[in-house]
Amino acid sequence: MRLLLISDTHGHLDIIERLAKEARADAVLHAGDFGFYDHESADRVESRELFLRVVHSKLPAEVKQRAKKLKGDALRAFIRAELPLSDLGEWLRSGRGFSLPTFAVWGNHEDGAVVADLLAGRRHVPNLSLLGTGECRPFRFFGLGGNLLPELLGEDAPIDGGRGKIRATAREISALLDSARPRVAGEVRVLVTHVSPGKVPLVGLLAAALDVDLTVSGHMGSPYGCVWDDFAVREPAEAEARLAAAAAALPEELRARLPVPPSGEGQARWYRGTFHVNLPDAPDGHAVVEIQDGRLRLETVSGIGF
Repeated sequence: MRLLLISDTHGHLDIIERLAKEARADAVLHAGDFGFYDHESADRVESRELFLRVVHSKLPAEVKQRAKKLKGDALRAFIRAELPLSDLGEWLRSGRGFSLPTFAVWGNHEDGAVVADLLAGRRHVPNLSLLGTGECRPFRFFGLGGNLLPELLGEDAPIDGGRGKIRATAREISALLDSARPRVAGEVRVLVTHVSPGKVPLVGLLAAALDVDLTVSGHMGSPYGCVWDDFAVREPAEAEARLAAAAAALPEELRARLPVPPSGEGQARWYRGTFHVNLPDAPDGHAVVEIQDGRLRLETVSGIGF
């Protein structure tokens, strides 16, 4: 079983199909900023989100420079005429889907209305599953999309913060914890988030609670993939203190469900054995993970030239 790990496609969906074929993948795992926009999204999201679409586009340099200067209605008109926010709009119209099972979380730059429709089953992309939880044996996936902002986690609010802002809430985290059945022999548990546990320690707290082997994230925009575990970068006391600070910032009801795990004198799985993979934007690189002879094998690929 080979999984393509990819992130930050920003609406360019054909790159997922191309890299999956090149990697000889059996399935795809996407860590967000997928490009969850349709043909009406330009009217729903704020100008900053439209500007970022221009930045991530393949427009000629001179056209891109002119487009960056547009604002408001002028920018929306340019997007409608010259630069669809995502390939997904046409895929939804035509019924096109992915050739392989594709599991994804949403990032922080998405149209929450499109995400909500897909989650509710009002719209459908063949072979695309939004996490939640999912399974592609021997892998078991746990997914949490959007920004992880502690000050919003206590709100009874939708994931859609409006105008292209999308976030995780206490409700999504609780649902993820509710879904965490005991580990099954031979199972490889993977937590997929858009934000990195290296930047947001709450992800590390979740990884420990879910007893995962691997986390996969994107968002940071590094031109290279990064792989580490806490043992590689922190002493046990520092790692525990970092998770304790994350727990202290949580609402009381979540804090009770996410106790700070001890490092077991540096031997606990979350400290020495849960590996974190932070992916670059898709044009810059990706990773492949596979089970081979009962062992987990990870390749990271960079597209940056010298």
